[in-house]
Amino acid sequence: MEQKMLRVYIFMLFLFSGGANVFAQIQLKSEYIAPSVYKDENGNKIGGEGNLQTFEGSARLPLYVRKNENGRLTAWIVALGGTYASMKNKEMPSDFTEKELINAQMGVMHLRPLNEKWSILAILGAGMYTSDLDKISGSSFLGQGGVLFIRHANKNLDWGAGIALNNVLGYPMIFPSLYLDWKMEGKYKFKLSMYNTFEAEISTLLSKSFNLGIHAESKGLMAAVEKDGSKKYFVMQYGYIGIQPEFRIGKYVSIPIVGGIVVSREAYFRSRTLKAFFSSKDDYPHFGVSPYFSIGIRYGL
Repeated sequence: MEQKMLRVYIFMLFLFSGGANVFAQIQLKSEYIAPSVYKDENGNKIGGEGNLQTFEGSARLPLYVRKNENGRLTAWIVALGGTYASMKNKEMPSDFTEKELINAQMGVMHLRPLNEKWSILAILGAGMYTSDLDKISGSSFLGQGGVLFIRHANKNLDWGAGIALNNVLGYPMIFPSLYLDWKMEGKYKFKLSMYNTFEAEISTLLSKSFNLGIHAESKGLMAAVEKDGSKKYFVMQYGYIGIQPEFRIGKYVSIPIVGGIVVSREAYFRSRTLKAFFSSKDDYPHFGVSPYFSIGIRYGL
């Protein structure tokens, strides 16, 4: 299976889940990616440049949480998430007409222990993925679900695998899904997560209200579109790394700021067919390296 497309579709399923964290959390965030040149899959400049600005919000609200005698949690959680992205492009190829993306998801998660070392996480939800609110159709909405079996290897490491189900091709399909959550505490904190996205961070607490670290993450957005008389997806994937100062306000509120670079930003159209899904490319049309900046506010228990 073509790895990059699989990563996008699995990302869609778990975008709103936030992993197996059952605690309440609300987050708002804005990103800005500076303009850079647009290149074809061979890295050749084909004219034009563009930037990206996003506004996103998410909320995870536990409805029921109970801890058993082994410290394992049973929980029901409602999760909501949405992203609006705008692109200001200049002199782009004539077929690159998308100027905005709107992604919204909602879902219900259920986490429960199977025994002392294993838990199961089930997810059921739906999402809307469009580039124009005036042209929303049935293909803009996707049903999503999945089941993960999570192994609690030790206090710092959880890993697991399972299946994800969605209708990205217009009919239900099953995909494999992987989970990794590795954290280390101490003078320096380390976090590596591979679930809804790839995310890595190393940081240190300089004072009780200020944290400084290096943060890296890969993300994705998409929209169902109709182009040349056929149904397609417009896909944008990007990854960044940067310095992250984080200011804490009281016990539950923090303001993370990231300044760095986007090391990759792919943007391309993909046919909504089984043949296109299984086709393979080493690279896709993409924007060049560019500066990255984000600021957010997060409330979490």
